[in-house]
Amino acid sequence: MKRTIILAILCLLMVPCTAYAQGETRDNVRLFQSFFEDAHVTPDLYMDLEFNYSYYDFQGVDSGLYQTALRVGLPINPQTELHTRLGMVHADFDNGSETSLSDLYIGGRHMIIDEVTQMSAGAFATFPTGKAETGEDNFDVGLYTALRHPVDYGIVLTGTAGLIYTEKFFPSRFGVIGRGPGNGEDTAIDAPGNFDGDHKAVLRLGSGAIYQHSDAVHFIGEAVYKSRFDYLMLTGGMDYAIDRKSSLRAAIGVGVDDGAPDVMVSLGCFIRF
Repeated sequence: MKRTIILAILCLLMVPCTAYAQGETRDNVRLFQSFFEDAHVTPDLYMDLEFNYSYYDFQGVDSGLYQTALRVGLPINPQTELHTRLGMVHADFDNGSETSLSDLYIGGRHMIIDEVTQMSAGAFATFPTGKAETGEDNFDVGLYTALRHPVDYGIVLTGTAGLIYTEKFFPSRFGVIGRGPGNGEDTAIDAPGNFDGDHKAVLRLGSGAIYQHSDAVHFIGEAVYKSRFDYLMLTGGMDYAIDRKSSLRAAIGVGVDDGAPDVMVSLGCFIRF
């Protein structure tokens, strides 16, 4: 019941209320969970240094995932940008750890509507440059559409819907590598959405709100749902503008379903050139 209520709220937030439109779409503020799956196009070359920690406690297996990555975006024209992401991943299990490169993410989006409401469409692919033991080594492709719409009180609503053609579900790999409860042998755990290695289509829905507290401080709330994964993650964070070109960012997330991390912490530094 709790998941149904949250999903209903998520879907409502994805439909902007045009009757109360006013103000800007806060293009200088980026989302956390949907950093790339967003509506606006950044007019400048940008770089974002990201640190992310996720903690999983699933069927008696404690696992931690540390990620450090660099995200770079390049505008092609005022309506189109290309972007990429690459970093390092360290997976810490009860019975050991693994470190590897992340998979290489390459994507782009084009702004379809740039009025009171912004709307864009995008696509991406990940290339298997990492190790399977850290949840990487996947060739995935995806399509999405996203929007931003300003409402009263300095709030901007955001929404995204996409389809990901994915190869593997990460917590199932934690299960294969991690030790099961009550024994000392490596055990395959029945993780939610456990795939057989073939590509499967996954629906991704996201919604959020950006609230301007002051010229320098914005608060960001998000919810992201992924079908097949039993994945629903809620995050809240803050974006602090150092100047017009750079900002410091921090967020904390809580997983509502077993497929999402129990707790997530994200830190970042965003710079436009």
